[in-house]
Amino acid sequence: MRQAEIRLQAIQSMLVAGQRSVQLERHSLLIWGAAGGLLCMLTEHVLTLQRIPDNSARALAVLLWLSFWIGSAALLDHSLTLRARQDRDEVVPFAQAQITRAWWMLLSMGILSTFAMFFYGGGHMLYALWIVLLGMGIYLFGLFSRPLIEWIGIATILLGVAALASGLPMSNTRWLAASCFAVGLPLAGFLGQRSDNWSFAARILALGLWLVLVAAPTLLIGAARREVPAPTAKSVALGAFHPTPGEQVVRIPSGTVVALQLDLDSALLSTSPSASMSIVLRQPIQLSTHDGQPDGPYRLEGQPWRDVRDGDLRLRIDSIQAQMDGKRPILAMHAVFHTPLPHRSAP
Repeated sequence: MRQAEIRLQAIQSMLVAGQRSVQLERHSLLIWGAAGGLLCMLTEHVLTLQRIPDNSARALAVLLWLSFWIGSAALLDHSLTLRARQDRDEVVPFAQAQITRAWWMLLSMGILSTFAMFFYGGGHMLYALWIVLLGMGIYLFGLFSRPLIEWIGIATILLGVAALASGLPMSNTRWLAASCFAVGLPLAGFLGQRSDNWSFAARILALGLWLVLVAAPTLLIGAARREVPAPTAKSVALGAFHPTPGEQVVRIPSGTVVALQLDLDSALLSTSPSASMSIVLRQPIQLSTHDGQPDGPYRLEGQPWRDVRDGDLRLRIDSIQAQMDGKRPILAMHAVFHTPLPHRSAP
């Protein structure tokens, strides 16, 4: 009787091993975690607007940059995995080989989507998209690996969706994406390897721990980075402002008429370099200037100091209509200018 139980348990173990046949190597999680995290943190600082002013050239540079590093990571991971399996006299299971191809496809979708956003907009969704694609990859591996990995994949997808739905600033989403790669992948592997005999409650606690360790620190870092130190220069009213060398803070009151200049790049339409449209400032603002020109930091009424490079300010055109005013054609557009302030309807 005892011998029969042992055989049944062995058969059950074989069936479970066949269903959960995917086993990621430790180096795979470290390689992809490091590659994804570093790319999220460094790409915007390497391929900047100042270094590559032309939009098309910058898009091509980003495409080649991401393709090189992600392709190199894929080749390194693949070669090390084959070597590790050969050293253990094992082969890569068919399911793992197919899922690895799906993982490469997801990464290719991320690269091409990043490239396309330079021409079709939607850049504020970029890092949320990468988080969702990462979550889909983790989930696919989890289907043939361990239940906890599946849950972590779903949680990663939801993190990306939540970041986008909540309007999280792009700088914060970038840190969140970097953490999902650099912290989330190795941590998922660490917890997954130890979760085989855990109860349902223990796996829920492990998932909660993963979420805290991945999300909370990155959001805190992002919030701290948004708190720009207040300039030490003397604040002057707009009427008393004179462009002089050095640092100054200028106060611009509400109701000030601001000239909006549009640099239009189109095969159909063109604008004069000197053309501008008058718009009215609805909230007072303070601008930090260096040698008479704004240098990035700004402060809206009742808000802390921020920086224009944080991604809080963005213009989105959501409607375009052609109209005729007699014999004069008119192109009517509706746009939303996103700011840290709550949106207020026009009086």
